[in-house]
Amino acid sequence: MFKMLRPRYIPAFAPIILFLVSSGSIGFALYAQYVQKLLPCILCLYQRKPFYIVIGLSVLALLLIRFPKAARAIVYLCGLTFAVGTGIAIYHVGVQELWWQGPAMCGGVQSGASSLAELKAQLLAQPIIRCDKIDWTLFGITMPTVNVFFSAALTIFCFIAPSRWMKKEGEHGL
Repeated sequence: MFKMLRPRYIPAFAPIILFLVSSGSIGFALYAQYVQKLLPCILCLYQRKPFYIVIGLSVLALLLIRFPKAARAIVYLCGLTFAVGTGIAIYHVGVQELWWQGPAMCGGVQSGASSLAELKAQLLAQPIIRCDKIDWTLFGITMPTVNVFFSAALTIFCFIAPSRWMKKEGEHGL
């Protein structure tokens, strides 16, 4: 079995993990939205963006795996992306816990309506999803709170994996 894990394939480990974890996270969010009918607020949608970005970056890292410095740089960039995602999730938790006020878009409509009638029609057509309302918990933990820890763990992974990868390169002459 260890013959299959030759050292030259070790650098692909981090991008593959990042792709699978990010795709799974987006899949879960879309399942919750479309199957479980848990409509996301604007901050929930913002929290998805780092995962979408990392999906693209991890594919790029896999395509550039023969260029270890470029692939490592991309994995580090994924770490920065997840760090931003952690910040967004912390902000969302703060809004849910009423530690601070959310953006104007939370619970309202940002509209380019030119008349009061247009604005009224837009408001009536769109469900209001408040950022400070908790719709779902798992053992009392909200989705944004889970995302704080998940994104933070992925940030750490993205900064540790390439350093391990560099040690492997040095040991095996990659």
